[in-house]
Amino acid sequence: MRIAFDENTPRVVAHAVKLIAEAEMAGSTEPLEVVHAHDLVARGTFDVPLIQQVADGTHRRAALITSDKSMRTRQHERAAFTDTGCIGIVLRGGWNHASMWERARYSLLWWTTWMEAVASSAPGVLWQCPWSTKPKALQRF
Repeated sequence: MRIAFDENTPRVVAHAVKLIAEAEMAGSTEPLEVVHAHDLVARGTFDVPLIQQVADGTHRRAALITSDKSMRTRQHERAAFTDTGCIGIVLRGGWNHASMWERARYSLLWWTTWMEAVASSAPGVLWQCPWSTKPKALQRF
């Protein structure tokens, strides 16, 4: 499984989550790769090539965690999720305005919920995740 954070998430937050998530999955029958968008594509790359790179076929499941709520309504971006099977988790509310520390804390708090959504989703589904300290099942976006 590959989980990618888009460029709106500070790279250090993605890498902090990566260290913990990959350590937890060590030895698992399904390897986990956690990356930041800039680990895959150049800064400023448009969203469609990013989605395609996240879901490049090397992992059974792939997801992009983003705070770009417009991905749901931009036809070409929505089509990229459908065409590639990439699952989207759209962070809503205060995610973009919080400090690095708060974003890292909330990402760790929500991690299990995100993984459950990715593991059980049909390919190409978009989910929304509120800014909340009480993780609950994600809602379709």
